[in-house]
Amino acid sequence: MGDKRPSRTWGWPLLVVGTLLGIVSLLADVLRIGGFAGFGWKQVLGTAVGVVVILVGAYGVLGRDRSP
Repeated sequence: MGDKRPSRTWGWPLLVVGTLLGIVSLLADVLRIGGFAGFGWKQVLGTAVGVVVILVGAYGVLGRDRSP
């Protein structure tokens, strides 16, 4: 019938996007795209979302096949 395992090619783009989102969020003040009032809630949110996307991407790349 065919291979029912999902393709793992979606993991790499998620790793890249998550990493870029995290870096941009962390460096928003330095890049002058954030306010200069310190580390704000938008930076915290962007960093957290970046980490979650990285973890999902890592699972997609490194996840183990559970089929027998």
